[in-house]
Amino acid sequence: MSDSEGTASYDLHLHTYWSYDAEATPVNHFIRARELGVKCITVTEHHVLDSLPEVLELAQDFSDVMMVPSAELTVTTSIGAVDLLCYGFPPEQSTAMKQVLAAYHDWQCAFGAAISAGLSALGHPFSDRERMDLLKTYRPNKAIRVQGNTHVKGGVIRQFCVEKGFMNSVDDYSDLMKQAGRMVIFPQYPHVRDVIPTVKAEGAVVAIAHPHGYFNQGEVERMDMLREECSLDGIECAHPSVPDEFTLVYREYCERNGMFSTGGSDCHSDADIERAFAAHGGPDDWLDEFLNRVPMS
Repeated sequence: MSDSEGTASYDLHLHTYWSYDAEATPVNHFIRARELGVKCITVTEHHVLDSLPEVLELAQDFSDVMMVPSAELTVTTSIGAVDLLCYGFPPEQSTAMKQVLAAYHDWQCAFGAAISAGLSALGHPFSDRERMDLLKTYRPNKAIRVQGNTHVKGGVIRQFCVEKGFMNSVDDYSDLMKQAGRMVIFPQYPHVRDVIPTVKAEGAVVAIAHPHGYFNQGEVERMDMLREECSLDGIECAHPSVPDEFTLVYREYCERNGMFSTGGSDCHSDADIERAFAAHGGPDDWLDEFLNRVPMS
């Protein structure tokens, strides 16, 4: 751990207001890292690299904090959607990578439109304009200009549906979405085979995020399958959702298979940054292991 008790020397899973479901201010990650003596961070937005120009500029003012250009890309696999942490993008992406990222922009808007259409088909009017109004309650205009009329983060749309009388409790949202899914087709995430080969061609490495559910609580057969299907280089062994005893299980799996281990707090808000930044529990020696595998521009 770093000099601050309970704080690792790195945080390799962070979000900012460039992620559809996050509100954290980019500079606050750097400020907190400096305060805590954290050596390395990665900003891993959902589905996009849209924050990269802003983050690269900030990194110039925080030379004591290493920043590795990264993203959290959700892909469709044989078990459904899986979140993959992709580390080490070049500052300028290839044409092929830009096409992949454009597909994610399209998916975000298509998924948002499908939710509006599905709810409306159930007799719960939710227009594109209303969806945009919800986005404007928490997303900065510059993010909306780049990403468009995307889907809305869970907490906001759940509360909206309760207030509109579409459901009785925020806990009913999953059932409501199942009903909506019978009325419209929800678009799937881009497929792993259409994403990860391009990511690897950029020189980036890939780790599975918060793996406990994906791995079916440490089932080796499932782990082997996803390691091959997703071309995994590493595993996020330390994450708030991973029980401590399984951090050891996943670390041992990494060691057996020549994979690196990461840890991340998954901060989404400025309050998260104050409370949980780099408090994922991963040991400091994982950082050197990670940096030895990640291309540095």
